[in-house]
Amino acid sequence: MLTLLIGATGLLGANLAHLLCKRGDRVRALVRGASDRRGLRGLPLEEVEGDVLDPPSLDRAMAGVGRAYHCAGVVRFDAGSAELVRRVNVDGTRNVVEAARRSGVARVLCVSSAAAVRQGSLSEPGTEERMPEGPPRSPYHESKVAGEAAAREAGAGRVEVVTANPSLLLGAYDARPSTGALLLAVARGVIAGYPAGGTNAVNAQDAALGLSLVMERGRPGERYLLGGENLTFKELLTVAAEEAGVAPPRVPVPDLALAVAEKVAAAAFSLPGLRGLDPGAGALRGLAHPSYVSSMKATRELGYRPRTVRLGIRDALRWFQEEGMLPRDVPLAPRGVLAREW
Repeated sequence: MLTLLIGATGLLGANLAHLLCKRGDRVRALVRGASDRRGLRGLPLEEVEGDVLDPPSLDRAMAGVGRAYHCAGVVRFDAGSAELVRRVNVDGTRNVVEAARRSGVARVLCVSSAAAVRQGSLSEPGTEERMPEGPPRSPYHESKVAGEAAAREAGAGRVEVVTANPSLLLGAYDARPSTGALLLAVARGVIAGYPAGGTNAVNAQDAALGLSLVMERGRPGERYLLGGENLTFKELLTVAAEEAGVAPPRVPVPDLALAVAEKVAAAAFSLPGLRGLDPGAGALRGLAHPSYVSSMKATRELGYRPRTVRLGIRDALRWFQEEGMLPRDVPLAPRGVLAREW
């Protein structure tokens, strides 16, 4: 069976591409012409140029395909990028499922995000059944909820649509980089403080394996959280520092400082020349609160069992060093020995 992978050059898509190729699947990757392909280097897959906003290119990519993974998306939190985020994450998702329907593709997995659930505390973490309440935290959060609805509507009983909701991904092949920018900042020693909140972080390899489980075993119309460990930001940044061999952040960042920084960033990135360049400062205030989720549904129904996120951090830092994004002459000094097998 030929498998289509959309968004193969991103962090999650590249890890999925490695998994599928390693196990011998026939893979076709839809990639944009300007995409950084370093994460796909050496993989025996077919590349087709296209875009989720270009339906004819999706039709060409879907020809002869039995199933499709849709991993493409825009992760931006600033108001200036709201239109782009909506077009790619909502309209693009609809385009993918509609193209699958036209081509007779039986099953599509759409990658959403843990941002599309109401996250919680350690005692009551977010689950697939809990939807966000109140006004959206950002255009990105809003787009992920709307993108899931668009996929279900576009399938309309003609295409089996399943949804995966990964949490914060950390791992190798983060060519942009996306979440890896945080690890690079820690390794370079430019992060001295930590906010009061926390998040769920997952090894990108494990999330990719989770996608394959959702595709193979997930119930049509259902969504599955693919998380790893619920960690305070202090804990997460400390693990990253340990793996990079640097001192961990030691200064608590007051909640008020986050709120002020968010307002300043919003004003700055609304200026001509900076509009649309906000790397995520629009979500700073949320870092003061716990944002935890549970992957028990995926564990119970699919057999999903993620490992420690430390492994993903270690893989990411090593890959960054191999690619020259961290100095090659400064050896990393990770702590502990971790198994690397699936």
